[in-house]
Amino acid sequence: MELVSLIARVLRLWFRFRTVPSPVVDPASVLVVKPCCLGDVLLTTPLVAAIRAGYPTAKISYAVGTWSAPMVATNPHIDETLLLPDRWSPGSLLATAQVFRDRRFDVVFVPDRSPTLTLLVWLAQIPQRVGLDSAGRGFAYTHPVPSTFGPTHEAQVYSSLAAAVKLPPPPKRLFFFPSPEAEARADQLVAADNDSSGPLVVLHPGGGQNPGMSLPRKRWLPERWAAVADALAAEGARIWLLGGPGDEAAVMAVAAHMQFKARTAVRRWDWAVLGAMLQRADLFLGHDTGMMHLATAVDTPTVAVFGPSDPQMYGPYGSHTRYVWCPTPESPCFYAGSAPAECPCAMQCMRNVAVADVLQAAHALLAAKRMQGA
Repeated sequence: MELVSLIARVLRLWFRFRTVPSPVVDPASVLVVKPCCLGDVLLTTPLVAAIRAGYPTAKISYAVGTWSAPMVATNPHIDETLLLPDRWSPGSLLATAQVFRDRRFDVVFVPDRSPTLTLLVWLAQIPQRVGLDSAGRGFAYTHPVPSTFGPTHEAQVYSSLAAAVKLPPPPKRLFFFPSPEAEARADQLVAADNDSSGPLVVLHPGGGQNPGMSLPRKRWLPERWAAVADALAAEGARIWLLGGPGDEAAVMAVAAHMQFKARTAVRRWDWAVLGAMLQRADLFLGHDTGMMHLATAVDTPTVAVFGPSDPQMYGPYGSHTRYVWCPTPESPCFYAGSAPAECPCAMQCMRNVAVADVLQAAHALLAAKRMQGA
């Protein structure tokens, strides 16, 4: 990608003295570009909702990577999803730009800080280009929105693109829409758990993996998750330990430390079924993961334990959420999409999180859920 970087530097100088952009009025076709990752794509859904509200008759397309496409594939605010290459090269960049150019989009929104995407939408000759401009990466946007990392939540950063073209304020929540078939499958799974009528608590003790990055130190200690789950089970809760590929050891470790019986389901989930399953839970417990953001996107009360990443930027985004974070002087060590290979605090940020603090947050959300249903 050295050639792409060189082109980007040249264009940054060229666009330094760009003209004042013209207003975006009633576009017929709108494109949103966000390749990765699961949680980050979900964090764009408030912006997508604002785009739909502001342009009710426009055809809205969402260009996304294969890994993250399920997060928006069933979203009724979007008319179609377009799959992006898994890796960029000069050839794939030019080919994708040609596809976009042939579609004749009127306006594109890029809730991302990538100079490659800036170059992509300029090469596509999309006349109105609205995107994040961090450290000059938004050099070719007609509507650049200044952006830095932290401490603002990333969902709000992405949502700031709406104001640049005078769209309605984005809602302060995420969105995920399970299909009717997924809801029926989730109903079957929940109906099989008829051991008690207590609240359904879903615990995801794994995660921390995305294409190109693995950060298992986002995970809390399994014995402490087990203590939280046992305390809730003793009060009558039904505990489900869920996981995806790579989560087997984390789930089994929690189950092994528990005194009460928990149902375990570790598999390659259909994301729509998983979203519907989480929607039926009374409480979700987890970390900074795509599954945590999925739980908030279906409006499930959520408690997330944080360590390497900053919950002010990546925490659960919604009205029925809590996070527990006890940072060290080195926190956060995950910043701007990367983290040092070695944990600078030797996991002390996670060991600082007490069982009592997580239980307090869980009890508060369960009590609010009971009052809401009363």
